[in-house]
Amino acid sequence: MRYFSVILLAFGLLGTAPLQAQTFSLQECQDMAVANNRSLANAHTDVAMAAEDEAVAFTKFFPSVSAGATGFIAAKDLMRTEMDLSDLAAAYGPALGQMGMAIPESYAVSMMKKGAVADVMATQPLYAGGQIRTGRKLAALQHEVRRLQVNMEERDLLQHVAEYYWQICALRANAATVDTVLAQLRGVHRYTEDYVKAGITHRNALLQIEMKQQEMESNRLQIDNADALLRMVLAQLCGMKPQGFDIRPEVTRPEDCPAPETLFIAPADAVENRVELALAERNVRAQQLQERMERGKLLPSVAIGVAGMYQDMELGGGMDNMKNGNLIGFATVSIPITDWWGGKHTLRKARLQRQKAENSRNEAREQLEIDILSAWNNLTEGYAQIEVARRSITSADENLRLTTDEYRAGTIDITDMLDAITLYTQAHNRMTEAVANYQTRMADYLQKTR
Repeated sequence: MRYFSVILLAFGLLGTAPLQAQTFSLQECQDMAVANNRSLANAHTDVAMAAEDEAVAFTKFFPSVSAGATGFIAAKDLMRTEMDLSDLAAAYGPALGQMGMAIPESYAVSMMKKGAVADVMATQPLYAGGQIRTGRKLAALQHEVRRLQVNMEERDLLQHVAEYYWQICALRANAATVDTVLAQLRGVHRYTEDYVKAGITHRNALLQIEMKQQEMESNRLQIDNADALLRMVLAQLCGMKPQGFDIRPEVTRPEDCPAPETLFIAPADAVENRVELALAERNVRAQQLQERMERGKLLPSVAIGVAGMYQDMELGGGMDNMKNGNLIGFATVSIPITDWWGGKHTLRKARLQRQKAENSRNEAREQLEIDILSAWNNLTEGYAQIEVARRSITSADENLRLTTDEYRAGTIDITDMLDAITLYTQAHNRMTEAVANYQTRMADYLQKTR
């Protein structure tokens, strides 16, 4: 039929970009968007960052080791004291005096003017109320959440690409319809000129035809501008430069659109595949782990460790330098007694947060089922619109054929002829939009159910 040739021309052959432009199919556009889109690249960066956080959490299982060294030199000896020898001088001074010796009344002692101290300590936690293990699980869960968010962002990106792609296809089909109508108007204008010369009709008929031509040329200009704008947006999504970028419309006929029944999936089954539900489940798990973390903060912690120390001190006063080292093993038990006062309320709050997350998950499941059912209704409605448009085209084509024959025979005036052309244009545009809308709705339904 005639309208099939128009649809084929619009979706398969017509293009408005320069001949030098590189063309891409829908699948190629989606592949480029996944590979080049900056927002999606940032989402992948978030995944890599979450992986690093998970690695950091794993290191908490290892001993913590610290080392330090201190050297000093003082303006005066650090240890200075003066010994009182007056009692000793009183007791033994006379005897020593006969021997030519004397005991002073006092004696000053000083040491440690400079030195160095070095230490190394390693501590291994044995039990911390499960906080270390829970922290690692939280980090791993966050890593998984980031990956799910990437999947959701990729799904939305693919849907946006499909929408812009089919909008451009619809514009190309509308442009083809306008070109077909302009060709018809040029033919009507030619034999209307003959009627005017023959005195069969008035000259204002030519003016009405020319006004219709100007209207269609204006529509063509608007289509071209909208086409250029949409191609720019689509190129940005694909990470391409707008210059030299164009799509390669797929050959899509109304009868090639699959019936909705061949795509149906029960909402209760399809909802299990939704990323949003998976994220809600992870949120519940995160709140459970957070509750466990708060409980762990109220439990005792046990750690063992070993410390090594070496010191080199210059004593002075004729004494040898003091050099020695030591190795110390230790164990610690910490009980957060005062934290129990407010901790029970913090734990109760964490429990309420978990209950809130569970409620949100259940609500998300219900809303997702409604969303899938809504997408299904849109799909079936879109398919019905194609059937309505198909019947409209049949009527509009036949009406234009009969009207053209009657106008050439001189039994109707130009107004009826132009009305027939308008109905023809509207019918073909509705078919174009119905096919493009169905393709967009089908992509949306498949994204939401698979």
